[in-house]
Amino acid sequence: MPHLVQMDKKLRKKGLVIIGAESQGSSDEQIKKVTDNAKVEFTITKGVQGPVQVRGIPVALIFDVSGKMIFQGHPSGDEFEKTVKQALKEVKLNDDADKKKPRKSNKPLVSLRKWTNAEGKKITASITAVNGDEVTFKLYNSKVVKYQLSNLSDANQEVIKLAQAAILKETEE
Repeated sequence: MPHLVQMDKKLRKKGLVIIGAESQGSSDEQIKKVTDNAKVEFTITKGVQGPVQVRGIPVALIFDVSGKMIFQGHPSGDEFEKTVKQALKEVKLNDDADKKKPRKSNKPLVSLRKWTNAEGKKITASITAVNGDEVTFKLYNSKVVKYQLSNLSDANQEVIKLAQAAILKETEE
């Protein structure tokens, strides 16, 4: 984990988003102890499931800017770092391309602010969409991340519900 903490600090401003997934049934206290000791600043989630089969830990999955998985393997190997650096080059290319195109003014559902998940971890982002139980965060570096609404704190879920109600009211007027 120290390797990922260093990588997060070094590359987050270049577009790297790390999400750690606890998959061994550890308690919240056990997770907090490990993440506090390692000084983890990225999001850690519990109970991950999905279409990707994982056999053994640790394992890292890398997704490119389009959301396609481009790597699955050990997070300390040379191929892992090479793939991360290559994927970040694509983020830079996309950011440069976006600057050349006129942007549509899409007002976020909720402006940039700090969000807290049910485990107390924080993220700074705006919310661009809510689809069922899925929230679309836009981070300060323009990276888009989807997250389960139910994993946010109750107070943050209420903020989102109020924002949705305000948008609905605007569209009805």
